[in-house]
Amino acid sequence: MSFVVFGPGVSDQVTLNQALFQPVMHAAPRAIEPVARGEESRATDDSLAQLPPRQHPAATPDRSGRLSVYDAVRSATDERRPIVLASQLMTTPVISLPPEGTIAELRAIFEQQGIGLVPVIDAQERLVGVVTKGDISRQRVRFSDLAPLSVMRIANPKVLTATLETNIRELARVLLAQDIRGLPIVDAERRVVGIVTRGDILRALVNYAPLELWS
Repeated sequence: MSFVVFGPGVSDQVTLNQALFQPVMHAAPRAIEPVARGEESRATDDSLAQLPPRQHPAATPDRSGRLSVYDAVRSATDERRPIVLASQLMTTPVISLPPEGTIAELRAIFEQQGIGLVPVIDAQERLVGVVTKGDISRQRVRFSDLAPLSVMRIANPKVLTATLETNIRELARVLLAQDIRGLPIVDAERRVVGIVTRGDILRALVNYAPLELWS
């Protein structure tokens, strides 16, 4: 099977047809109710908003001094070859957060790394959720109230993933059918080893013309 769904107590393989035609993430986007704000919470606005993310071991500054792990990986080689499998296109290492990571750390990662999707991975290397920029922006709560909360408060706990052997054409179809930003890529032990986004596929179409990707 090319696709696997992870969720609370769930680790199920699914067929291509299931991935294309059945909604995988059934739960509605998580929303946090507004809370009463006191003087103390107002005083923390700036400090929480500026909270830096946990340093990712593979992160290195780019020429502008900003961290850009994914950009560095994408430009690491000029080799050109036909892309067929997710393992050839995926970005690795994956920038992730633990369940106890905060929403402030999450937003800092989005801003500094220029990405829009972050998997949540526990100490046993299990995928326990995924969170996107939209999960933050749709909240109707001041960021200073959101910032110290766990990412799991807004993360989707049911995640569709692809395997290393997933065909790129199938993967692209599923991204469109499910209307999602990207898919974590898992290995035989179902550990997250990479991620493929819509942007990765578009970049491959641009860089690998003529379109061997679809041959």
